[in-house]
Amino acid sequence: MTKKINLIIDSDTGNDVDDAFAIAYAFSHQEIFNIEAVTIAPFIDKVRHVSARDSIIEGSLEASRILRYIGVKKPDLIFKGSEGFVTSLYNKTSPAVDKIIELAKKEEVTIACLGPLTNIAIALTKAPEIKNNISIVWFGTRHTFVEEFTDTNYKTDKKAFEIVAKSGVLMTVIPSYVGKFIVTSKYEFERNVAVNDVGRYLLSKIKSSSQVNEGDLGIKTLYDVAPIAYLINRDWFKVKAISINSLLKEQSKVSMGMLVNYVYDMAPNQLVWRDFVENVTKYGNEVSPAQIFFTSDTHLGILKGYRLRMTPFDKLSEYDDEIVARWNKVVSDKDIVYHIGDFGKYELVKKLKGQIILICGNYEKKDFRDFDKFRTKLIELGFKDVIRDGAFLEQKIDGNDVYMTHKPTDCREGCFNLYGHVHDLKPLKKNGFNVCTTYHNFTPVSFEEVKKYLIFIKKQSDADVFVD
Repeated sequence: MTKKINLIIDSDTGNDVDDAFAIAYAFSHQEIFNIEAVTIAPFIDKVRHVSARDSIIEGSLEASRILRYIGVKKPDLIFKGSEGFVTSLYNKTSPAVDKIIELAKKEEVTIACLGPLTNIAIALTKAPEIKNNISIVWFGTRHTFVEEFTDTNYKTDKKAFEIVAKSGVLMTVIPSYVGKFIVTSKYEFERNVAVNDVGRYLLSKIKSSSQVNEGDLGIKTLYDVAPIAYLINRDWFKVKAISINSLLKEQSKVSMGMLVNYVYDMAPNQLVWRDFVENVTKYGNEVSPAQIFFTSDTHLGILKGYRLRMTPFDKLSEYDDEIVARWNKVVSDKDIVYHIGDFGKYELVKKLKGQIILICGNYEKKDFRDFDKFRTKLIELGFKDVIRDGAFLEQKIDGNDVYMTHKPTDCREGCFNLYGHVHDLKPLKKNGFNVCTTYHNFTPVSFEEVKKYLIFIKKQSDADVFVD
């Protein structure tokens, strides 16, 4: 088994939105990382009049916010950093500096540095002996062939870079032109990632970013994801050892003998992006409570004949893949889904997110003689529960009792009914609503959506709206 990386994320979190993306990405790979701390690096924003001191407060609040959405319940994981820059002769210790020294004295630690090298430089000044236990992956500098050196992470604290470079610490540098390869858009993010609290929060950061293009797609470059991606899979990146001085057009006083690992290219964006989406969308909803969804008649793995022809899909495999994709886009692992009969191949429950409660339809009732054995088998496969006949929902909707049953002919009077079974008639009854997947873009229907239909039904007096 590969040894986990003891990781510190040193981040100027409040400076731009992509640090939050990098933090979320790192925490989604805890099979690779032991994340020991998130240390806050200073920055200056002259446009918003944010001083270095204020930036530490702002960065700490933003780091706390993203960790809360991720579900990390360790308030002591965030350590405030330097309130000034080494370039300005600021060299005071801070909780972040103390934490870096503490961890590096007892174990090998990797620091993913997403901003200026200030905290690390001060730590190395206070405790030079820790250099042998530290490796740094820094997102800084521009292309070695660019004459004008304008990288913000370097220019913000040039002296910090010099201290770190001279220390002899193992250092990998990822230039901004490599980070520029990692790109998404509001449209793509909304479709693929905004399926849980983390994704929705990150989408809000994209939408609010002043650096997002204002076109229809809202292109956003996730620069600071690069160091985390590099640590997750170094095969995605091409690296060579170069002299530190070749990075510095103004010729710093760093010895020419010092080398760094310089990342000069990376694999196509799709590899990093696919891994980002796959892992960040696994987060549960830690901030909002579990949602409730309803569906029926998915017939996964068995839909054929005229039933398949009622869908926009040509092949059963295409239908199954799309049902799973659309389901998992809206449902998180924490959510509850009431499937009101005719599920399909029960093994396919393993592909679906959510706590799935199956209320048996006519297909399920064909599959068992002994219901208790049938229920036990399905729970072992991954269903949350299996109910033989109809059942009342624990929650009322708009003050109404809600009964769930597969066939509309089994609906109860005096309450609001959710049912399935009917694939090709109007979806509404005077006292109920059809949740069959055919009517709902092959996607589970949310509690809030059902509530809207219930209120609509209660307001109608035209009997032609309904079918009994």
